[in-house]
Amino acid sequence: MGAWVIEVDMDKTLDFYTDYHLITEDCTCDYCANYVLACTDFPSTYKGVFDSLGIDPRKEGEISHYMEKDNGTHLYGVFYHIVGRIIKGPQLWVPTQKGSEVSSPHFATYHGIELGFSEDLMLLPEGFPEPAIQFEMEVTIPWLLS
Repeated sequence: MGAWVIEVDMDKTLDFYTDYHLITEDCTCDYCANYVLACTDFPSTYKGVFDSLGIDPRKEGEISHYMEKDNGTHLYGVFYHIVGRIIKGPQLWVPTQKGSEVSSPHFATYHGIELGFSEDLMLLPEGFPEPAIQFEMEVTIPWLLS
């Protein structure tokens, strides 16, 4: 997918997401609530990516709101976990300068979506099946909360 070749255990990934709770059960902020609400109206390209990975985008992930854009939409960074492995692909997070501890994502564009995969796992839920990889993407969505 994009610049990565990955192997996904769809059955184990789907089983995990089926039983896991909504993101908004861990966080009650408006940014997470808006994201979960927007998941139902995601464009078919977004839905296709999540479906192909066995992910329910309303569950498990880590959501970061970056900014409101001039057109009123909101830029989010999100990541999720998948049962599987990376067969080949670039390193997702690369230092901004040689020797720097600050890294930037090396996303690939796939059907208009900025995304990537990593074996560096953050906030992996207890009991998540292994082997696991992390799926990350940036999305722009409308503000839907009143």
